Amino acid sequence: MLERVARSVDRHCREAVPDEALGKLYGYREVCDGIRYVRVVDWATGEVDAGPTHARFTDRGVRQCALFLDERYGDSSSRPVEVGIYHSHPFGVEPHFSSVDRATFGSFPYDTEGNVYVLVDPVGEWFKVYVFNRGGLEAVEWGLVRPEEIEG
Repeated sequence: MLERVARSVDRHCREAVPDEALGKLYGYREVCDGIRYVRVVDWATGEVDAGPTHARFTDRGVRQCALFLDERYGDSSSRPVEVGIYHSHPFGVEPHFSSVDRATFGSFPYDTEGNVYVLVDPVGEWFKVYVFNRGGLEAVEWGLVRPEEIEG
């Protein structure tokens, strides 16, 4: 994940407090030395129905994210694809996926192997990163990164 994307996601989640935040992650699926990677290079958000314990895109919000991609990348061959989502739980404790989060992220279209999921608690200053694989959501090694570490 590019540093500017991590900073922007963290900032968006902080600005949404006390409500949850939600956004889409865009990037590229790559293979290097036989290992699959997802490189996150951009993000977008749109209108969200959100409160202190829930967040979901409205139909308008989904269209706003698509429009963002169209305006920024057009029909370019380098246009990134949706590779994940970020979401915040502003509760002041280490965040964990709720049963609703797990059901959402484990189903189409989010259940693509390699998709990236970022879970942020801007109050408790947690920034956790997960990857979806055949076994479900798995925290990546650097998944417990504090905001001061990404603001470098």
